Amino acid sequence: MKIDSETIKKLREKTGAGILDCKQALEKTGGDMDKAIDRLRVEGSIRAAKRQDREAREGVLRLKVTAEGRRAALVELNCETDFVSRTREFQELADWLLEEVLREGEGVLRQPETERRIKEVSGRTGEKTAAGRVFLWDRRGFIAGYLHHNGRVAALVELDRADPEAGREVAMQVVVGNPDHLDEKSVPAEVVDREMEIFRLQSADKPEPIREKVAAGKWRKRLAEICLLDLPYIRDPKISVREYLGKMPAGGAIQVKDFLRLRLGDE
Repeated sequence: MKIDSETIKKLREKTGAGILDCKQALEKTGGDMDKAIDRLRVEGSIRAAKRQDREAREGVLRLKVTAEGRRAALVELNCETDFVSRTREFQELADWLLEEVLREGEGVLRQPETERRIKEVSGRTGEKTAAGRVFLWDRRGFIAGYLHHNGRVAALVELDRADPEAGREVAMQVVVGNPDHLDEKSVPAEVVDREMEIFRLQSADKPEPIREKVAAGKWRKRLAEICLLDLPYIRDPKISVREYLGKMPAGGAIQVKDFLRLRLGDE
């Protein structure tokens, strides 16, 4: 099967593997991107990969959590260039949209006033302007948020009790670590099976009992890459996020109930 250069480029961007390795992996898997990524992992060309497009539209993210930590809004507003994203009109529209979502909910995107304001800004800047993803959290737990200094990645977390410092630390961890799941229990069975099969294939030359031991060890390491509570804590990589939350000075261990990560331009 002939693989076009654009597909090879996309696989290279997703994995960081060499051009030839990407080409061969795609040829062996009939052009299937996910299967090609798995093959590259089995062959050791890459360690692991997030299935995400690295290209990002321009725009801004806005995040706000109410003082009591029970309600939060996270919005994305897109445009075509970084220049327009920095204009006063665009920034003010993003601020307005954030407050409206926090007050009215996600349905505000379908309201005529929202459409009118977006069209006005688009007309003044000469670029297509569009609301991206918006989220409104209204929770019984305590919500904390973190917007990265580059303004392109943000996170919300819900804890079982109020602790602003721990909440911000965990939200920052979500932004930096980009976990897929909360903990091992939340990983779907099909994902576990697929990962374990890859690990077994990576040690296919070893006897079966050893192969299973190796696979189990690799799975533990993989959890530290994909599960929030198993990630190495950013301020002390010798402990996990779970261990950090277990060392709270008062009130016992804090539990993370939910988290959300948003990167500008991701689908």
